[in-house]
Amino acid sequence: MTATADYFVGLDISQKTTSICVIDAAGKIFCEGKSLTRPEDVRGWLANRLEDGKTLSIGLEAGTMSSWMYSGLVRFGFSVICMETFQAHRFLATYRNKTDKNDARGLAQLLRMGGEDFLRVVQIRSQASQETRVLLAMRDHLVSQKVSLENHIAGVLKPFGIIVERGAVPAETFFRRTVEALAIAERDGVHVRDFVLPSLLLYRTAAEKIQPLTARIEEIANSIDVVRRFMDIPGVGPVTALSVYAAIDNPHRFTKSSDVAAYFGLTPKQYQSGEFNKMGAISRRGDPGTRRVLVIAATVLLSASQEWNTLKAWGVRLAKRIGFSKARIAVARKLVMIMHRIWVNNDRFRPKLLSAEERKLLKQEVAPKPPRFSDRPPEAIA
Repeated sequence: MTATADYFVGLDISQKTTSICVIDAAGKIFCEGKSLTRPEDVRGWLANRLEDGKTLSIGLEAGTMSSWMYSGLVRFGFSVICMETFQAHRFLATYRNKTDKNDARGLAQLLRMGGEDFLRVVQIRSQASQETRVLLAMRDHLVSQKVSLENHIAGVLKPFGIIVERGAVPAETFFRRTVEALAIAERDGVHVRDFVLPSLLLYRTAAEKIQPLTARIEEIANSIDVVRRFMDIPGVGPVTALSVYAAIDNPHRFTKSSDVAAYFGLTPKQYQSGEFNKMGAISRRGDPGTRRVLVIAATVLLSASQEWNTLKAWGVRLAKRIGFSKARIAVARKLVMIMHRIWVNNDRFRPKLLSAEERKLLKQEVAPKPPRFSDRPPEAIA
């Protein structure tokens, strides 16, 4: 697609201005400069410098504003490619100096030289998926703030001997227990109530704001057929199912289900040089929020789910051999691969339930002990 273009354009996007470099098919710089970071301004800049009828291929690096710029330029009829940040960063590091001009030059050269087998192209998600991801991200942010406030409030009271029981309790219960503990402490001469109460009120407000977002996530999840089928898998709830759905967006862009696991950073990194070949920890690339809820779903499946099937039995046996922490990563990888196959094949989750004899043999073994989630509230479990 890029080899037939007359000119290759590299865009280095920042908040206010965008550096532009145009090179010809031989790699020689034709023109370069800057424009405001708006699709219409980039189009005007190119129209004022290039002849009509010339074919262009525009390349930009994946980033926070790249989706908006990509969509706008595509609407104007341009051929645009969004390049993976990791690959682009490694290529741009070959320049001696890190400047916006050099970044635009590097992106244009990478676009010219990279073919379909080499260039790592980022697929831009649909607007509906992006809006869903905003909903999930804002809820996750509020949950993190709520958990942080709860931990901080409980922590600052401990030096005075004030222990607020937490555990899997609703936010209003924690609020009431803390107020009662502060009242008792004030009668004993500990005067910290006025200092703690503002954070405690903020904690309750955050908890109240989470509830409508959670309800909205459940509503969207139940309205999509494939997401409902995702939730048939033990341990997978609305947050996990909708996160995977919105992050993948188009399941057919992955040729293999194992590619989806790699996309979310759940596959091990490999380093090979000569006779040396090492498999390391998981890459942790891709969306960290979706990867986190997948791991939580795997934890729930292994430690809390009462339904014994071949998937859970496989994870339990794996946990006894390699440890719970590694096993739940493997189960999370298996979960997202199963969800991808369900989506592509328009199928459903059909587990093979264990027989009574198989369950008896598993019960004779020591069940895996899950890690503590003292910093995760009940609503954070996906």
